[in-house]
Amino acid sequence: MNFVWDGESTKKTCFLSSGSGNFAGANQYFSVLDFSCLSGQELIPGLMMFQSKTCITAIEIGTSKVCVLIGKADKEGNLSVAGHGERACLGAVSKGEIVDVSAILELLSAAIDEADALAGNDVIDHNNIFVAVTASDIDSFQGVGNVFVTAPDRRITEADVDEAVKNAQVKPLSRGHVAINSFDSYYQIDGIRRIRNPLDQVADKLEAFVHVIHGDENRIENYLSAVRDTGFDEGVLPVFSGVASAFGVLTEDEKEHGVLLVEMGAGTTEYLAVYNFGMMLSGVLPVGLEHVANDLAVGLDLHIGQARRVLNEGEYYRLKRSGKPTLELRTSSGVLRRIPVTSIERIIDLRMREIFQIINAKVKKEDILINTGGVISGGAALLPQTMEIFKNVFEIPVRAGHPLDLTGASTDLDTPRYSTVWGLLKYGEYITRARQSRSNKGAWERCLDSVDNMLKPVFKNFSELKNAIKF
Repeated sequence: MNFVWDGESTKKTCFLSSGSGNFAGANQYFSVLDFSCLSGQELIPGLMMFQSKTCITAIEIGTSKVCVLIGKADKEGNLSVAGHGERACLGAVSKGEIVDVSAILELLSAAIDEADALAGNDVIDHNNIFVAVTASDIDSFQGVGNVFVTAPDRRITEADVDEAVKNAQVKPLSRGHVAINSFDSYYQIDGIRRIRNPLDQVADKLEAFVHVIHGDENRIENYLSAVRDTGFDEGVLPVFSGVASAFGVLTEDEKEHGVLLVEMGAGTTEYLAVYNFGMMLSGVLPVGLEHVANDLAVGLDLHIGQARRVLNEGEYYRLKRSGKPTLELRTSSGVLRRIPVTSIERIIDLRMREIFQIINAKVKKEDILINTGGVISGGAALLPQTMEIFKNVFEIPVRAGHPLDLTGASTDLDTPRYSTVWGLLKYGEYITRARQSRSNKGAWERCLDSVDNMLKPVFKNFSELKNAIKF
């Protein structure tokens, strides 16, 4: 990612780029952007408002539900939800992987039709389709590229930044893996001082740290194929689910001073850490609320459906607060028995604590500053025990990740369950604004050469997208 200073202020300009790559035999778009663009910043001159005639479609294919949002511009040109379609899909997706393609195709088609009807029928723009992807194999690495400053005054130039960023991308991906998203993390000068923007700094050596998220090509292609099979042949862009959630729930203060985001859904748990607007850590664990429910079913001899209800309805927790020690439930054999509330709590605590401890170990290993605390989104944020367990494990304050700046016709989306799909819609808004501002030139040409060479052969031909967003 490249930075340009506007000459009249000390505010940073960050560039948003996207390019097409040969992905599983078809042209797909991958994005590379600066993580400070994750929320509604004031746009620099030349970047167009989100146009009212433009529609963005966000698709989340999760373990518990298929969800589709269609976004349009409101009267002020801001993103607003115009259509919402949803179908339950337990069994068709497991641990973030599609296991029943035909079922997903049917559910997705129904959800798209529902969202489209609410938005006004036949409004979907086939060039603006964004799909949240996740899987147990999604991983990341922190690329490091360096350059020696050769200018007589030893001031770092844009060319130095471009070369350092390009050098940070040379690490090869695992066999069969493709890049999904890439973000800058930070820069370091002379091996001792981390900085957010290195331009015009006096130094002998510049190092760029770039965070690259990648996953198995075939598993990601399963997501994209499902969308294409519903009639969208082009313009389908995969976005890591954790990144989408960050777009939806993180505040500017959190991204600047350090935050840990944990998105726990039914089948997977995504996590990422951001500090000083740079992505420092990301990943996926193939466990979620379905595993907690399964623990309850096995440990208490319950039918899995009843275990899910115990987990999601939270009756055990209300009984505890009212001083009642037991909950009456029928076992899998049909016998009615009284189960101690403490037993239910203990089983939930063990599994969720294990998940959080794994993530905490990764955070501590990278020594990431998390000064504002944690944000937990997804269905887990609605469980009564989650916040207490999170604070106990990470020893930081935590809040529930409700969708930020949510507007539109749908009134039932203001819950952590929709943080990913809402954030995906906001992510799409940035990409769409960029596509609508292709006439904005100048500094873009100076950075394209660097971006065009990132992660080849996945990233190619970035010249289609030119714009800037003010930090």
